[in-house]
Amino acid sequence: MSDILIATRGAGSVLVEAGYALAGLPLQIEYMDYTAPGPELARLVRLNPLRQVPTLLRADGTVLTESAAILLHLAETQPQARLMPAMDDPRRAEFLRWLFFINTAIYPTFTYGDKPQQWVEGEAAGKQLRASTDRRREECWLQLESSLTPAPWMMGTDFSLLDLYVGVMSHWRPRHIWFGNHCPKLHAVALEVDAKPELADVWKRNFRKTEIA
Repeated sequence: MSDILIATRGAGSVLVEAGYALAGLPLQIEYMDYTAPGPELARLVRLNPLRQVPTLLRADGTVLTESAAILLHLAETQPQARLMPAMDDPRRAEFLRWLFFINTAIYPTFTYGDKPQQWVEGEAAGKQLRASTDRRREECWLQLESSLTPAPWMMGTDFSLLDLYVGVMSHWRPRHIWFGNHCPKLHAVALEVDAKPELADVWKRNFRKTEIA
């Protein structure tokens, strides 16, 4: 039996889809709309009370949530995929720093900004929250842009999960054009990730071609 990923097209679950593809592991994907009431949502809530994707049903019957946790576990159990620096690699600490920066500083801006009505009352407050989280996200990307010099990957000559996050998240606001204009180094990484042949099917399932522009 293979692991089962409860996913939504174009959402954070793309990261896990791509991670499994890079590791060459089988994965059964069950797409759903996690905002739509119904039996699929009820099942998701039973498995993950936060009603979020990705939610991974592992072949051993356990459930794993949170994209960073899933991907770190994948990298640890599939070292041949070389998704992160090894324990004794001097780049390991910096890799972990920026992995958690992306997951704790950038990723949550979508949690609060995508559906502001869940967190604040009133249309004006919702628009303000959306604008402020968009602005904060851009500031964080600019910080990452100024802190690392890809050569050609974020950790130098070796691809890692950092590159995967940049590649996937560049499809989201503020999208590729903004990265090209303001974060050219990150934009170059994103284009390299987009071009990885082992990820072609992942992109087809989750993103329209126009989103790459």
